[in-house]
Amino acid sequence: MTAMDARTTHGSRSAESGLEQNGHTYTEQRITGTDLFSCLWTSTSSAAESTPTTTASEEPVATHRIIPDLCADFIVDSTGKAWLVGPATVADLVTTAPGVTRWGVRINPPALRSILGTDAEIVQDTKIDFGDVLSSRQARILADALRSTRVDATLLENLWPSVCPDDTAQIGYAALTASPEIRVREVASDLGVSERHFRRTIAASTGLSPKTIQRVQRMQNVLMLARGTNTSAHMSLANLAVHAGYADQAHLSRDVQALTGVTPTQLLREHRR
Repeated sequence: MTAMDARTTHGSRSAESGLEQNGHTYTEQRITGTDLFSCLWTSTSSAAESTPTTTASEEPVATHRIIPDLCADFIVDSTGKAWLVGPATVADLVTTAPGVTRWGVRINPPALRSILGTDAEIVQDTKIDFGDVLSSRQARILADALRSTRVDATLLENLWPSVCPDDTAQIGYAALTASPEIRVREVASDLGVSERHFRRTIAASTGLSPKTIQRVQRMQNVLMLARGTNTSAHMSLANLAVHAGYADQAHLSRDVQALTGVTPTQLLREHRR
Protein backbone atom coordinates (compact mmCIF):
# COMPACT_ATOMS: atom_id res chain seq x y z
CA MET A 1 0.00 0.00 0.00
CA THR A 2 1.33 3.41 -0.96
CA ALA A 3 1.46 6.44 1.30
CA MET A 4 -1.46 7.90 -0.64
CA ASP A 5 -3.49 4.73 -0.14
CA ALA A 6 -2.76 4.74 3.58
CA ARG A 7 -3.93 8.32 3.88
CA THR A 8 -7.18 7.75 2.10
CA THR A 9 -7.91 4.49 3.90
CA HIS A 10 -7.80 6.35 7.22
CA GLY A 11 -9.69 9.35 5.90
CA SER A 12 -7.17 11.96 6.96
CA ARG A 13 -6.32 15.25 5.38
CA SER A 14 -2.69 15.94 4.72
CA ALA A 15 -1.01 18.58 6.84
CA GLU A 16 -1.37 21.21 4.12
CA SER A 17 -5.04 21.01 3.18
CA GLY A 18 -8.48 21.83 4.55
CA LEU A 19 -8.70 24.03 7.64
CA GLU A 20 -5.09 25.13 7.68
CA GLN A 21 -5.35 26.93 4.35
CA ASN A 22 -5.74 30.69 3.89
CA GLY A 23 -4.88 31.99 7.30
CA HIS A 24 -4.97 29.00 9.62
CA THR A 25 -2.08 27.39 11.42
CA TYR A 26 -2.70 23.67 11.66
CA THR A 27 -1.25 20.62 13.40
CA GLU A 28 -2.36 17.02 13.14
CA GLN A 29 -1.63 13.91 15.19
CA ARG A 30 -2.49 10.37 14.13
CA ILE A 31 -4.59 8.28 16.53
CA THR A 32 -3.58 4.62 16.81
CA GLY A 33 -5.39 1.80 18.57
CA THR A 34 -8.89 2.46 17.22
CA ASP A 35 -10.70 1.87 13.92
CA LEU A 36 -13.28 4.56 14.70
CA PHE A 37 -11.15 7.71 14.46
CA SER A 38 -8.09 8.65 12.42
CA CYS A 39 -6.49 11.77 13.90
CA LEU A 40 -6.62 14.78 16.19
CA TRP A 41 -6.05 18.28 14.86
CA THR A 42 -5.74 21.85 16.09
CA SER A 43 -6.34 24.95 13.97
CA THR A 44 -5.95 28.61 14.91
CA SER A 45 -7.09 31.51 12.74
CA SER A 46 -4.29 34.00 12.20
CA ALA A 47 -5.05 37.72 12.13
CA ALA A 48 -1.94 38.35 10.05
CA GLU A 49 -2.68 35.83 7.31
CA SER A 50 -6.47 35.88 7.08
CA THR A 51 -8.57 37.57 4.42
CA PRO A 52 -10.45 39.99 6.66
CA THR A 53 -14.03 41.18 6.41
CA THR A 54 -16.26 42.73 9.03
CA THR A 55 -19.53 41.65 10.61
CA ALA A 56 -22.50 43.92 11.31
CA SER A 57 -20.87 44.77 14.65
CA GLU A 58 -17.65 45.71 12.81
CA GLU A 59 -15.72 42.79 14.32
CA PRO A 60 -13.04 41.48 11.93
CA VAL A 61 -13.54 37.94 10.68
CA ALA A 62 -11.69 35.74 8.19
CA THR A 63 -13.33 33.73 5.42
CA HIS A 64 -11.90 30.34 4.43
CA ARG A 65 -12.93 27.88 1.72
CA ILE A 66 -13.21 24.38 3.21
CA ILE A 67 -13.35 21.83 0.41
CA PRO A 68 -14.78 18.29 0.47
CA ASP A 69 -12.31 15.72 1.80
CA LEU A 70 -14.50 12.66 2.65
CA CYS A 71 -14.21 13.34 6.38
CA ALA A 72 -16.56 14.07 9.26
CA ASP A 73 -15.20 15.71 12.42
CA PHE A 74 -16.23 16.40 15.99
CA ILE A 75 -15.06 19.98 16.63
CA VAL A 76 -14.93 22.35 19.60
CA ASP A 77 -13.58 25.88 19.70
CA SER A 78 -12.22 28.42 22.14
CA THR A 79 -15.54 30.33 22.17
CA GLY A 80 -17.36 27.38 23.76
CA LYS A 81 -19.05 25.91 20.68
CA ALA A 82 -19.09 22.16 19.96
CA TRP A 83 -20.43 20.57 16.79
CA LEU A 84 -20.21 17.73 14.29
CA VAL A 85 -19.36 18.55 10.69
CA GLY A 86 -20.70 15.89 8.35
CA PRO A 87 -19.04 14.75 5.12
CA ALA A 88 -19.23 17.44 2.44
CA THR A 89 -20.21 17.28 -1.21
CA VAL A 90 -19.57 20.99 -1.88
CA ALA A 91 -17.21 23.63 -0.53
CA ASP A 92 -18.16 25.66 2.53
CA LEU A 93 -17.11 29.26 3.13
CA VAL A 94 -16.39 29.51 6.85
CA THR A 95 -15.91 32.76 8.75
CA THR A 96 -13.72 32.81 11.85
CA ALA A 97 -12.58 35.62 14.12
CA PRO A 98 -8.77 35.93 14.23
CA GLY A 99 -7.24 34.10 17.18
CA VAL A 100 -10.02 31.52 17.56
CA THR A 101 -8.69 27.99 18.10
CA ARG A 102 -10.50 24.84 17.02
CA TRP A 103 -9.76 21.31 18.20
CA GLY A 104 -11.11 18.35 16.25
CA VAL A 105 -11.12 14.60 16.09
CA ARG A 106 -11.56 13.13 12.62
CA ILE A 107 -13.84 10.17 12.15
CA ASN A 108 -12.72 7.24 10.03
CA PRO A 109 -15.29 7.62 7.18
CA PRO A 110 -16.55 3.99 7.16
CA ALA A 111 -17.14 4.24 10.94
CA LEU A 112 -19.49 7.24 10.79
CA ARG A 113 -22.72 5.23 10.90
CA SER A 114 -21.43 3.10 13.76
CA ILE A 115 -20.54 6.20 15.78
CA LEU A 116 -23.84 7.97 15.10
CA GLY A 117 -25.99 4.88 15.55
CA THR A 118 -27.96 5.78 12.43
CA ASP A 119 -27.41 6.11 8.68
CA ALA A 120 -24.66 8.64 8.03
CA GLU A 121 -26.43 10.20 5.06
CA ILE A 122 -28.49 12.33 7.46
CA VAL A 123 -25.39 14.39 8.37
CA GLN A 124 -24.13 14.96 4.83
CA ASP A 125 -23.34 18.67 4.30
CA THR A 126 -24.51 19.56 7.83
CA LYS A 127 -23.21 21.07 11.06
CA ILE A 128 -24.92 19.72 14.16
CA ASP A 129 -24.46 20.58 17.84
CA PHE A 130 -22.95 17.85 20.02
CA GLY A 131 -26.18 17.63 22.01
CA ASP A 132 -28.16 16.63 18.92
CA VAL A 133 -25.96 13.66 18.00
CA LEU A 134 -24.31 12.56 21.27
CA SER A 135 -25.52 11.61 24.71
CA SER A 136 -24.99 14.27 27.38
CA ARG A 137 -22.16 12.17 28.84
CA GLN A 138 -20.42 11.73 25.47
CA ALA A 139 -20.81 15.42 24.62
CA ARG A 140 -19.40 16.61 27.95
CA ILE A 141 -16.45 14.21 28.09
CA LEU A 142 -15.46 14.62 24.44
CA ALA A 143 -15.68 18.43 24.50
CA ASP A 144 -13.61 18.69 27.68
CA ALA A 145 -11.01 16.22 26.38
CA LEU A 146 -10.66 17.99 23.03
CA ARG A 147 -10.15 21.41 24.61
CA SER A 148 -7.55 20.04 27.02
CA THR A 149 -5.94 17.89 24.27
CA ARG A 150 -6.43 14.71 26.28
CA VAL A 151 -8.10 12.63 23.58
CA ASP A 152 -6.64 9.18 22.89
CA ALA A 153 -7.83 5.80 21.64
CA THR A 154 -8.70 4.59 25.15
CA LEU A 155 -11.01 7.53 25.83
CA LEU A 156 -12.70 7.19 22.43
CA GLU A 157 -13.19 3.45 22.77
CA ASN A 158 -14.72 4.02 26.22
CA LEU A 159 -17.14 6.57 24.77
CA TRP A 160 -18.13 4.16 21.99
CA PRO A 161 -17.71 0.68 23.54
CA SER A 162 -18.24 -2.42 21.38
CA VAL A 163 -18.60 -0.25 18.26
CA CYS A 164 -16.76 -1.10 15.05
CA PRO A 165 -17.10 -0.18 11.36
CA ASP A 166 -18.86 -2.49 8.91
CA ASP A 167 -16.30 -4.76 7.21
CA THR A 168 -17.83 -4.30 3.75
CA ALA A 169 -17.76 -0.53 4.19
CA GLN A 170 -14.15 -0.56 5.43
CA ILE A 171 -12.79 -2.69 2.61
CA GLY A 172 -14.96 -1.10 -0.06
CA TYR A 173 -14.07 2.43 0.98
CA ALA A 174 -10.37 1.57 0.87
CA ALA A 175 -10.77 0.17 -2.65
CA LEU A 176 -12.70 3.22 -3.89
CA THR A 177 -10.16 5.70 -2.55
CA ALA A 178 -7.09 3.72 -3.58
CA SER A 179 -8.39 3.43 -7.17
CA PRO A 180 -10.94 6.19 -7.80
CA GLU A 181 -11.25 5.17 -11.44
CA ILE A 182 -12.36 1.59 -10.60
CA ARG A 183 -15.93 0.57 -11.49
CA VAL A 184 -18.19 0.25 -8.47
CA ARG A 185 -19.56 -3.08 -9.66
CA GLU A 186 -16.01 -4.48 -9.71
CA VAL A 187 -15.52 -3.59 -6.04
CA ALA A 188 -18.88 -5.11 -5.17
CA SER A 189 -18.03 -8.28 -7.08
CA ASP A 190 -14.68 -8.59 -5.30
CA LEU A 191 -16.53 -8.37 -1.97
CA GLY A 192 -19.11 -10.96 -3.02
CA VAL A 193 -22.12 -8.65 -2.73
CA SER A 194 -24.49 -7.11 -5.25
CA GLU A 195 -23.72 -3.66 -6.60
CA ARG A 196 -26.98 -2.36 -5.14
CA HIS A 197 -26.16 -3.72 -1.68
CA PHE A 198 -22.66 -2.27 -1.85
CA ARG A 199 -23.89 1.19 -2.86
CA ARG A 200 -26.40 1.20 0.02
CA THR A 201 -23.80 0.04 2.53
CA ILE A 202 -21.23 2.66 1.52
CA ALA A 203 -23.75 5.51 1.54
CA ALA A 204 -25.22 4.51 4.89
CA SER A 205 -21.79 3.99 6.48
CA THR A 206 -19.88 7.03 5.16
CA GLY A 207 -22.66 9.46 4.30
CA LEU A 208 -21.45 9.62 0.69
CA SER A 209 -22.23 7.61 -2.43
CA PRO A 210 -19.43 5.56 -4.03
CA LYS A 211 -19.42 7.98 -6.99
CA THR A 212 -18.99 10.99 -4.69
CA ILE A 213 -16.21 9.27 -2.76
CA GLN A 214 -14.31 8.66 -5.98
CA ARG A 215 -14.99 12.19 -7.20
CA VAL A 216 -13.66 13.79 -4.02
CA GLN A 217 -10.68 11.44 -3.86
CA ARG A 218 -9.60 12.34 -7.39
CA MET A 219 -9.65 16.02 -6.46
CA GLN A 220 -7.65 15.34 -3.29
CA ASN A 221 -5.18 13.35 -5.40
CA VAL A 222 -4.64 16.44 -7.57
CA LEU A 223 -3.81 18.53 -4.50
CA MET A 224 -1.42 15.88 -3.15
CA LEU A 225 0.35 15.59 -6.50
CA ALA A 226 0.66 19.36 -6.80
CA ARG A 227 2.20 19.54 -3.33
CA GLY A 228 4.56 16.64 -4.02
CA THR A 229 7.98 16.60 -5.59
CA ASN A 230 9.41 19.48 -7.58
CA THR A 231 8.57 17.60 -10.76
CA SER A 232 4.92 16.93 -9.92
CA ALA A 233 4.49 20.47 -8.61
CA HIS A 234 5.09 21.72 -12.16
CA MET A 235 2.78 19.27 -13.88
CA SER A 236 0.30 20.73 -16.33
CA LEU A 237 -3.38 20.39 -15.52
CA ALA A 238 -3.62 17.74 -18.24
CA ASN A 239 -0.88 15.65 -16.61
CA LEU A 240 -2.34 16.16 -13.14
CA ALA A 241 -5.69 14.96 -14.46
CA VAL A 242 -4.22 11.73 -15.85
CA HIS A 243 -2.18 10.94 -12.73
CA ALA A 244 -5.10 11.69 -10.38
CA GLY A 245 -7.50 9.31 -12.13
CA TYR A 246 -9.49 11.63 -14.42
CA ALA A 247 -10.38 10.78 -18.00
CA ASP A 248 -8.95 14.10 -19.20
CA GLN A 249 -8.47 17.75 -18.23
CA ALA A 250 -12.09 18.62 -19.03
CA HIS A 251 -13.22 15.94 -16.57
CA LEU A 252 -10.94 17.47 -13.92
CA SER A 253 -12.30 20.96 -14.55
CA ARG A 254 -15.96 19.87 -14.34
CA ASP A 255 -15.47 17.96 -11.10
CA VAL A 256 -13.41 20.62 -9.35
CA GLN A 257 -15.86 23.37 -10.31
CA ALA A 258 -18.79 21.31 -9.04
CA LEU A 259 -17.09 20.40 -5.75
CA THR A 260 -15.44 23.72 -4.90
CA GLY A 261 -17.06 26.47 -6.97
CA VAL A 262 -13.67 27.51 -8.39
CA THR A 263 -11.48 26.47 -11.30
CA PRO A 264 -8.62 23.96 -10.85
CA THR A 265 -6.11 26.79 -11.35
CA GLN A 266 -7.66 28.85 -8.55
CA LEU A 267 -7.93 25.84 -6.26
CA LEU A 268 -4.25 25.01 -6.73
CA ARG A 269 -3.31 28.63 -6.16
CA GLU A 270 -5.22 28.70 -2.85
CA HIS A 271 -3.64 25.47 -1.64
CA ARG A 272 -0.09 26.53 -2.51
CA ARG A 273 -0.20 29.58 -0.26
